[in-house]
Amino acid sequence: MQVHLFDHMDEKTLDAICERLKTALCTEGTFLVCEGDLVNEMFFIIRGHLNSYTTNGGRTGFFNSFRIGPGDFCGEELLTWALDPSPSIILPSSIRLVKSLSEVEAFAAKGR
Repeated sequence: MQVHLFDHMDEKTLDAICERLKTALCTEGTFLVCEGDLVNEMFFIIRGHLNSYTTNGGRTGFFNSFRIGPGDFCGEELLTWALDPSPSIILPSSIRLVKSLSEVEAFAAKGR
């Protein structure tokens, strides 16, 4: 209920997502996903912090970073892919690199 992404989602969809969640623990310095890799999990952060970096596909001179913490999420490319009425068979690629800054506790939803 603390994840703003779900503020306007109907209860049936929320229940379906919650059924697929598993607890995940990451130690400090763990890479959850790297830019360009296939996204096979979406993480909903309960405790701890991560940094998210992107170069927009390696575009020269482009760099963006921000901090992810409790109530935030990463791997939303997977959700967008899953909600597409005609998704491709191939999982989506990550648009960023996500690395834990501390020990992180999260709920993880796997794509396949």
